[in-house]
Amino acid sequence: MQPLRKALFFIFLATAAPVLAASPPERRPGLDRIGHVIVLFLENRSFDHLYGLFPGAEGIQDSGFASIQVNMEGHQFATLPAVINNLARREGVDSRFAIGLPNGPFRADRYVGPEERTSDPVHRFYQEQEQIDGGKMDRFVAVSDTGALPMGYIDGRQLPLFRLAQEYTLADRFFHAAFGGALLNHFWLICACTPRYDNAPQNIVAQLDANGRMIKDGVVTPDGYVVNTIDPVSEPHDPRITVDRQLLPLQTMPTIGRMLTDAGVSWAWYSGGFADAVAGHPDSTFVYHHQPFAYFADYAEGTAGRAEHLKDEHDMLRAISCRCFAPAAWPSLRQRRCQCVARVAREIRPEAKRPSWWCCTRSGAAA
Repeated sequence: MQPLRKALFFIFLATAAPVLAASPPERRPGLDRIGHVIVLFLENRSFDHLYGLFPGAEGIQDSGFASIQVNMEGHQFATLPAVINNLARREGVDSRFAIGLPNGPFRADRYVGPEERTSDPVHRFYQEQEQIDGGKMDRFVAVSDTGALPMGYIDGRQLPLFRLAQEYTLADRFFHAAFGGALLNHFWLICACTPRYDNAPQNIVAQLDANGRMIKDGVVTPDGYVVNTIDPVSEPHDPRITVDRQLLPLQTMPTIGRMLTDAGVSWAWYSGGFADAVAGHPDSTFVYHHQPFAYFADYAEGTAGRAEHLKDEHDMLRAISCRCFAPAAWPSLRQRRCQCVARVAREIRPEAKRPSWWCCTRSGAAA
């Protein structure tokens, strides 16, 4: 249910011909009519936050007792604590929301509009596991820095993707691949793997007690897995970080990009503001850890892989206009979420109406 500073979408377009299997399976009748598959992947919004009122979906009405939140001692809140604004210089109660909301989900859009910015609830590896609380799902408020906000949801019927979902298929049991935030889930998107940082500096390594509970938060687990946000050692990365040891070394695991290249399939990752960031003057909305291929040696600064496959958003728009989109593509657009949803829907809509395209919309679950 986290609002984001920028919206991020991935579109995957796959040719109908099998490209990854050495011995293609027997093709089913009718599959030759599918020219592309488009997947829009929304991060940092739970399904119920956007689609909890979707007709026929397993949503808010099915949450039951799991929606009742407890404090860190395991006692139910009599009422939800106040919504906290953690974006201001001085954190405090967000006065736009009512005080003393009932313990359970509430309509956030009765207090703020879809274009209004709200707080950014913590979404980190160890904290999300505490929130899930062994499957009881009852500590999203207690283990949060935004009070009741994680229990908010909206009536999404006016959102462009809500309308697309009504025409196509909505996956109401789709979950993110890994606990926590964007970086780790980006890795699972492109390589189904968790990055490694062996012998990482101690100041970025988490500390756990004998039961595996977090004592000190960190980017790297004690056994060397990277689970929270860190920039890549390859450019672009935050220019304020000048010590390479505070950046993630280049990774060498196989990615879907390498597999597509090995299979002879053209592909590209299109990112809003990428060219400006590489040139040293990034836009304020550019997010370094939303560029997962940049963490890999195959696509590091100065490589042929980067020149061929990592592109700017403007390249994507030109490819759409000339109908020369790569057979496989992931666009990362640089706009606020609602604006970005509208733009993606507008760009793909002419193509989605063609019989050779299918469109499936999904919302990635998050804390």
